[in-house]
Amino acid sequence: MPRINETRRENARALRNQAGSNKAFAECVGVEPPAASRVLSNKATRNIGDDFARRIEAAFGKEDGWLDSVHEPSRPYDDNVVAMPPRGDNSIEQAPFMEGMAPLLSWVQAGAWTETSASIIDHSDQEFFPRPPNCGPGCFVLRVRGESMMEVYPPGTLIFVDPDVQAMSGDDVIVQCEEHGSAEATFKRYIEEPGQPPMLKALNRGWAQQYMTLGPQCRIIGVVMAQMMLRR
Repeated sequence: MPRINETRRENARALRNQAGSNKAFAECVGVEPPAASRVLSNKATRNIGDDFARRIEAAFGKEDGWLDSVHEPSRPYDDNVVAMPPRGDNSIEQAPFMEGMAPLLSWVQAGAWTETSASIIDHSDQEFFPRPPNCGPGCFVLRVRGESMMEVYPPGTLIFVDPDVQAMSGDDVIVQCEEHGSAEATFKRYIEEPGQPPMLKALNRGWAQQYMTLGPQCRIIGVVMAQMMLRR
């Protein structure tokens, strides 16, 4: 049974990723989130029994026994092909696929982000959002706090950050500065001017410290590639 237990768990995690979070998965199956975490977590304490396996399959429209078989990785949201608005020549262009999911991190997690973080993060308690087509597999999501980046990024805006993109002048970036004694990352616009050291700029013109120098103790964690505002 150990092999089928792990197969069921991996398939259930794939369904969890499609749902977006443990909570969403639990709502689909009709159980409490802690019950889902017990079978989906990297430190799972329960296996998925036969009855629960059939319940999960039914909730996600899968045939009986689907959870017990090994499947090729699926492409989430492949059916959601969005058409671009008509251009001047009345032609319609299909937008690229939004493939894969990006985890929502805290600002402390973002401050500690490294190239290995994506592989060791415990996804069991993470909330996920569809990854924009211009973001790589290491993309993560942050929820904007404070007003330093108003009016472009109001508080609550979700920003999608790619740590594998090289920052250029004018990009909005996530930065962690050890010299400020905080584990949290900060969010500013990256500015380069000839003959001047690199700067970070707050977009809110009324912000007390609109500019700060990007010192040697500061590390650019990633570049903001997209944003999304949830209305409800």
